[in-house]
Amino acid sequence: MKLINIRNSIQLSFDTFGEEHNPLVLLIPGAGAPANFWPDDFCRDIATTEKFVVRFSHRDTGNSTHLDEQYSIDELLQDMVAFVDEFANTVVHLVGHSMGGYLAQMAMCTFPGKFASVTSISAGSVVSPEIASELGMSSVSQETWQTLMTNQPEGNFEQDLPGLLESCRFLNGTRPFDESMAIGYTRRLYTGDPRNAQVAVNHIHAMSTVPNTLPEQLRNSQCPFLVIHGTEDLLVPLDNGEASARLVPNSNIIRLEGAGHMFFDRALWDEISTCIVFHTNNHI
Repeated sequence: MKLINIRNSIQLSFDTFGEEHNPLVLLIPGAGAPANFWPDDFCRDIATTEKFVVRFSHRDTGNSTHLDEQYSIDELLQDMVAFVDEFANTVVHLVGHSMGGYLAQMAMCTFPGKFASVTSISAGSVVSPEIASELGMSSVSQETWQTLMTNQPEGNFEQDLPGLLESCRFLNGTRPFDESMAIGYTRRLYTGDPRNAQVAVNHIHAMSTVPNTLPEQLRNSQCPFLVIHGTEDLLVPLDNGEASARLVPNSNIIRLEGAGHMFFDRALWDEISTCIVFHTNNHI
């Protein structure tokens, strides 16, 4: 894992796959997720199609800079764009999961023409209940929140693991659940700063600041846009992804049958990489 200084004394940790002269595919993780949310094999599979794959950890995750004060989603967006500019690739594709999907959508609207394509996975485009309702987006159920909030990590991997695995299984949908993948992902949360193993309160706050203007901006975007969404996503319901796809003129949507919000199934990651390769190859 490498470190790079970007802006305002922020360091981001990252690693790369493939040759730097190839079109760049930037993998943007969700709230509280480190760079290696994106499995090694998944990154290598995309890199073998003549892509330069870069995965990174937002501030407050992985080995990136940790902060005590809260910040807006725009700060994470500016981090990401400053990070991309360090590579100076002329062709850049964005792929974001959950909060990363919101960031990818904001990037394509805020910097028109900068990105060759965007893929938004397990994400919506609004957080305001009123606007979501207008667009036909449902919200996470109270039962889902209650189930997830029963798990409160205390910072000890062995003690926290059973509860975290329960959450992983709950968010996996009805696809096969590879417990070894879930354990590996969970273990990585306990490396680096102790706050990595806690609830990502700074990212949760940042998500609350997603601008209400994003849907209207998406309607005016010309960026090639792909939505990938699990049909059994309890955290960001499928109709959120469907609404985002309707907003963008140049869009497609792929529904992952039986998939939830998190993916602990190697075959599912293969499906996702195939979709991303097809989308990015068509927009270089």
